[in-house]
Amino acid sequence: MQPVELPLLELVPIPPDGDRDLCKEAADAELVIAVSPSAVALGRAWWPQTWPPACAVAGVGAGTARAWRAAGAQQVIEPQGDGDSEALLAHSALQQVAGQRILILRGEGGRDLLGPTLQSRGAEVSEWLCYRRQTPAGLAARLAELMRDPPAAWSVTSSEALAHLEAAWPAGAPRSAPLFAPHPRIAEAARRAGWMTVLSESGDAGLMAALRTWFDVSDHD
Repeated sequence: MQPVELPLLELVPIPPDGDRDLCKEAADAELVIAVSPSAVALGRAWWPQTWPPACAVAGVGAGTARAWRAAGAQQVIEPQGDGDSEALLAHSALQQVAGQRILILRGEGGRDLLGPTLQSRGAEVSEWLCYRRQTPAGLAARLAELMRDPPAAWSVTSSEALAHLEAAWPAGAPRSAPLFAPHPRIAEAARRAGWMTVLSESGDAGLMAALRTWFDVSDHD
């Protein structure tokens, strides 16, 4: 079986706000949270000091934690279980944060849960919007071409990517193949859109394990 990539999100870097004193924010931060590997990568272009920052860092999910470590971070906080904001907020290191200065690297839009929750716990929170997400040019045409020989399964790793897939979906095309999702929120959105969904463990490894299990079962050949 041959895997096929269909990019559903395009990231566009957002230049930093020239009115902000990024040097001071960087120097004062006691914890830097990145919401994605892309936030780690794009934050590098803004950070006015040595990258990664010397303070503790945190990632929403194992992939972001790996990106921090690959960049050279020594103190990385990552959630257990589901790789989402709720799991990170449940980490013991983020329970007693009153008075701490926390900087969040994130994209424009998306869920706004980390900042307000940490502020409610007494932290001083600031955010850098590193990028915005948009639909890739030509997605509808690429999808129509792909549907000439439809995949035996789909995997989608974010609710926003699923929304872009649905917006570009050819009129009248069946959703007959299973869609694998690494998070209950994505799986539920897919079910509402008419997909037969398979909820996998979080992360790339979870998706791969679910796909292997599915196609190892003779009834799914």
